This record gives sequence, C-alpha cells and structure tokens, in this order.
Amino acid sequence: MEPMNEQPTGPQQPEQPTPTGQPAPQAHTQPAYEQSVVPEQAAPAYAQPEQAPQQPQYAQPQAPAYDQPQPAPNGVPQWIPATPPAHPYAGGAPKPGAKWIAITAMAVGLVALLTLLVSVFYFSTAFSVAAGVLGIAAVALGVVAMVKRSRPFGAGITGLATGALTIVATCALFSVVAFNGTFGGAPDAPAAPGSTEGETWTPDTEQESLLTWPANMQTGGVLFAGPGDPRPIESEPLKAGAAPTPNQVDRAAKNDILIYVDYRCPHCGIFEQQNGDYLAELMAAGDTTVEIVPLSFMDRNSEGSYYSSRAAGAVACYADAQPESAWAAHRALLSAGVQPGAGPGLSNEQLLAALEEEAGPVSSAVRDCVTNEAFVPFAQALNEWVFQNPVPNTLDANVRLEGTPTIVVNGVVYSGDAADPAAFKAFVEGLAL
Repeated sequence: MEPMNEQPTGPQQPEQPTPTGQPAPQAHTQPAYEQSVVPEQAAPAYAQPEQAPQQPQYAQPQAPAYDQPQPAPNGVPQWIPATPPAHPYAGGAPKPGAKWIAITAMAVGLVALLTLLVSVFYFSTAFSVAAGVLGIAAVALGVVAMVKRSRPFGAGITGLATGALTIVATCALFSVVAFNGTFGGAPDAPAAPGSTEGETWTPDTEQESLLTWPANMQTGGVLFAGPGDPRPIESEPLKAGAAPTPNQVDRAAKNDILIYVDYRCPHCGIFEQQNGDYLAELMAAGDTTVEIVPLSFMDRNSEGSYYSSRAAGAVACYADAQPESAWAAHRALLSAGVQPGAGPGLSNEQLLAALEEEAGPVSSAVRDCVTNEAFVPFAQALNEWVFQNPVPNTLDANVRLEGTPTIVVNGVVYSGDAADPAAFKAFVEGLAL
C-alpha cells in the first residue's frame, strides 16, 4: 500500500456512470481509494452532475450533518450527533394577557359587593364609601382584563359586573339615606324589651298589650310651663293605641313654643346649648309654654343600639315618675358631655350615670323604667305617628316635619340658624304677644 500522503500514478480510470445513468463530464478526477482522513488537506473536489431545477423551498432550520465525520485533535474520526433546536412553535400559540388581572378584578368586585352588604346591615357610611371605591377599582380592572384578553375570561366579566352593580347600589343607598335624613324616615330599630315584633301603633284602637302611655305626655310631648322652674303640665296616661291629643293653645294669653328633637341630633344639641337658658327664662316668667317632642329616627346611626329610642324613653320615664327633674334630664341629654357622636352611644347604665351627674339624683322608679326600657316601644311608635301627621297648631295648613330640630313659635316655623341665639331671640320677640 502506498503512503497516504503521496498521489498515485498510473492510468486514468474509466468514466463512472452517474446516478442518472449519464456519463460524468470530463474533469480532473481522482481515483477512489479507501476511506481515510488526510490531516490538514482539503478533500478532492468532484464534479457534480447537472440537476433538475429545484422547487422553491422555505427556509428550514439547518440540521447538523450526521453523516460527516468530525475531526478530532488526535486524527481519529468521531461521530458527534447534534441535538436539533427546539421548534419555534413547540410551546403553542402566544399566550394572552396575565391571568392575575382577571382574577384580581373578580376578587375586588366580590369584596366590593360584600362590603356594600355589610354597610347596609350596619348602616355604616364608611363601609358604603369603601364599597364604592372597591367597585370602581373592580370595573377598571375588569375593563383592562377584557382589553388584554386576560384569562379566564369569566373572571374579568365577573369583576366588571360586580363592580358596576356595587357602584349603582352604593349610589342608590346614598340617595335613600339622603332622602331619609331630610324627610326624617328612619329604618326599623331592633326590637326592644317589652315590644312585640310586627305590631304597629294604630290610633284610636285598644292595644293594651302593645303600648303603655306615660303620664304627663298626653300631647305626645312633654309640655313644660312655669312660673318658676319648668315642670310638665300634668295629664293622665292615654289608653294604649290612642292618638296624642294636640296642645290646646290660647295665644291670647300665652306664647307657645313647640320643639321636635332627637337626642342624637347634633344640631338639636347646639340649639339647646345656645338657647336653653333663654327658654327657661321665658317659662319662668309664666307667659310661655315649651313642648318637647322626643323622636327616635336617628336610631339608624346607633349601630344596633337604638340609642335615640332609649334616650327618648328615658325622658318619658322622667315625665312619668320624676316630673320635677324632666327639664333637667332633657337638657342633660343634649349637653356636649352626654350626647354621643359616632358609635352606639351610651348603654342604659352609662345613661343613668350621666343623668345622675347632670340632672341630680335618679329615683328608683326612673332607674327601673330606664333599665327595663319600659317606654322604648312608646317612643318608637310616637316617632312613626309624628312623621305620618301634620305639625299641630301651625298657621300654615299641613306643615310636615322635615328634620330636627324643628322649632315652631306661635304657629310659625323658625328657619334661622340653630346656633345663633340672637337670631332666635329676635324671632321669638317678633312673634310674642
């Protein structure tokens, strides 16, 4: 055998047929020898036969040549299979937007709806505002999820729908609250001890098991007069179910002032603190009566404690069992130190302690009456009746109560500032006899 690095000499080999059966073109060819590897020497070039025109082909990833030996540093041929590259679409079609957007929209929408239900149950303005904000956020996230086609699609639609529903319901709730706050409608308070659920006060009918009228409140309010310290004008308790009897005014002899209050109403507290002494002076002179009608429509702000009803019931307890202290109790309940702000307000025990500190000793009869909430059903029924009937003894016909405090002097409703004692005094003097 000849050395591998020398070229062979001798006669040329005959033409070799090509795969198509045509003789190969004349070219400088080299005879075929055993397969070997010539280090650092280019492989001989063989002429290629003409080929038919090829069909256009699309670019395909170049696969490695598995049939070509790979040179190695030691000159020994090696076969190294290459791993084909990943298919560009092996992972499927491009993914839609992130899932968290749709899921977050649904979660925020459901939380907004739940928050709104809590606000309705507890009559909480803070929860209502929070529900509205969460509803807006849910709608915004739902819109983004739909635009980005975030999956699951149902979650984005749920967030958008619950958010929109919460916003609409919150607006409706605030409208109802605003209407009730202006016109005095109050939601039903929790049933108090001694009351019967579902029963209502029907005037002029006997319902002894439903209501017990207090003494000295025949008009529905406590009618105070002088001379001297204000005291309730005495009257017998009405039969249960009977409608209040309006005060029989005699404006040729006395001035009459009618005041509607809710002991949770802050403006009522301001009016009393600014004008209470002046009213006491008018009554002490003996020519003016002042009737206080306690209402309970602001129970909705008491977080279930029906504070307004309990405070109104406490005044009825004083009018019935300790009338000489009723005016002092009325003023104490509207004082800055006793009147509650936000929250449920004072408990019955705290209420009695505050009344004792502000209005003097509390009799055992009043203590038992307040503790047992004996006149709470009466106070709630009276509140309902007052808002269903016109204000009595007004010069204008069919005047309706629209809020508290409402002050009527000699049949004319005071429309001035409750916090301006000078304006109120001028109003009274302008209508006085």
